[in-house]
Amino acid sequence: MAPPLAITGCAVRTPLEHISNALILVDRGVVSYVGPIGSRPIPSDAEILDLGGLLACPGFIDLQVNGLDDNAVMAAEAAGVRGMAAELVSRGTTSFLPTLTTSSKDHLLASASAVRQAWETLEKENTPSSSILGVHLEGPYFSKMMAGAHPPEHIRPIDFEEIERIAEAAGGWGEEGRPGLRLVTLSPELDGAPEAVRWLGERGVLAAMGHTAASADRVENFLSAGGAFAVHAYNRYGSPGEAGSPEAKPSDHRSPGPMASVSSDPRLMAGIIADGVHVHPEIVSEFIQKKGWFRTVLTSDLVSGGGLSGEENAQTSGFAVKRGGILTGSRLSVGEMIPLIKKWRRLDDSRILALATWNPAKLLGSPGKRGCLRPGARADICFLDPDSLEVSTVMAGGEWVLGSPPHG
Repeated sequence: MAPPLAITGCAVRTPLEHISNALILVDRGVVSYVGPIGSRPIPSDAEILDLGGLLACPGFIDLQVNGLDDNAVMAAEAAGVRGMAAELVSRGTTSFLPTLTTSSKDHLLASASAVRQAWETLEKENTPSSSILGVHLEGPYFSKMMAGAHPPEHIRPIDFEEIERIAEAAGGWGEEGRPGLRLVTLSPELDGAPEAVRWLGERGVLAAMGHTAASADRVENFLSAGGAFAVHAYNRYGSPGEAGSPEAKPSDHRSPGPMASVSSDPRLMAGIIADGVHVHPEIVSEFIQKKGWFRTVLTSDLVSGGGLSGEENAQTSGFAVKRGGILTGSRLSVGEMIPLIKKWRRLDDSRILALATWNPAKLLGSPGKRGCLRPGARADICFLDPDSLEVSTVMAGGEWVLGSPPHG
């Protein structure tokens, strides 16, 4: 059994508390102590490691990962999902939700099964990787006119039996699943949306809104039923068309549409993609200020170079991927977005880091287990440059990811 590890010579953002000269004790993959150096003795059998001025924070949690590099979740290959987990952790993402997107029933089942198989293999291995916390099902229950990069031929009405089969293929329901269905995104304007939100909540699954041009009353029904999250703010949010028109129109000051609720309703936490392409940097800053840092969740919407399926004729556009002029997803992990937010927005580092740690953990119902540095939490730790917040090295479950730690 490895001896306890005492990490010194670093500052800590827990993320809500700042400790300028900290001691972190890690024992058997769990944080056993975090506090000021000298506040308690270092165990005599501990290995002491001075990290020379780096900033420690919890590992990042990403609720929306479609793919990465050459791997796509919808390729339905367990090896590809494992490859994503290995690469994500090197970028600071220590937990994530592989995201299934709109496709045929059989393809969704195969992709959910591949995620479960990847999770089973990772649970048996000792190699540090990003933990799969469950499956995010984004679509196929969308408004067709707000499909975006999702293939409209596969968009369909809400189907409870299909969701049950996807959950079974993914390993169960909610936090108790192995890994299980954890998050479902749908359009609030669909028939049966409030009933679906309640039904999912009874099974421990979080319901989110997205790809929507819902009227205010439809959004209210969705929220009253327990909807608590909105995916990728500003992207695929419109306003209802004129009476009798099947077309949605962009949100504006006369008919703000569902983005008004996303921006201001205190019942909703909201995800935002901060790659500078999906949302303009000034709008990202304004959104965080208006929504409040404590209700904002940084999500990557990472996608493979071949788009959602991994086989599309996609093109890169800055830090994003497009197909046919439509944004498909981002090329940046949340750990790579955090330094951008620091440049764009004058916000305390603790609050910036909370966007990708404490806030998603709170949304998933697991604060104290992940997304924080406190006794009893899993030892998922990012060590950052204190000025830029760029990732230097990473620990996952008490194991170093990027080789030997600096100054070790």
